[in-house]
Amino acid sequence: MIELKAYEESTPPENSCVVKLKTSTWNDSRGLHIKKSITYLRRKCVGFNFLEEEVSAIGPEEAARSIINLDECKDGIYEVVICNETHDWESGIVDGWSLKLVPFKC
Repeated sequence: MIELKAYEESTPPENSCVVKLKTSTWNDSRGLHIKKSITYLRRKCVGFNFLEEEVSAIGPEEAARSIINLDECKDGIYEVVICNETHDWESGIVDGWSLKLVPFKC
């Protein structure tokens, strides 16, 4: 069992989406502005970029809402992971999920 665990830790993930989160704040004569940017780090991404697919499928506003911890995260490098999967009760197929930002470890 120890050997299996060592093998799992050394195996790179099949799909990994790594992003940079940056918050900008500024003011002008119209008021206070806050902007959060999520930029794909393509050289660190591996396989299928499910965040990019999510944005193209449901739009940027809904995709941003699906990230459950976006407001709590500080600026930095994160891996986007899928969580809170829901399954169709008849077929068992995944029919819904949420996204979460997890600090990226090199």
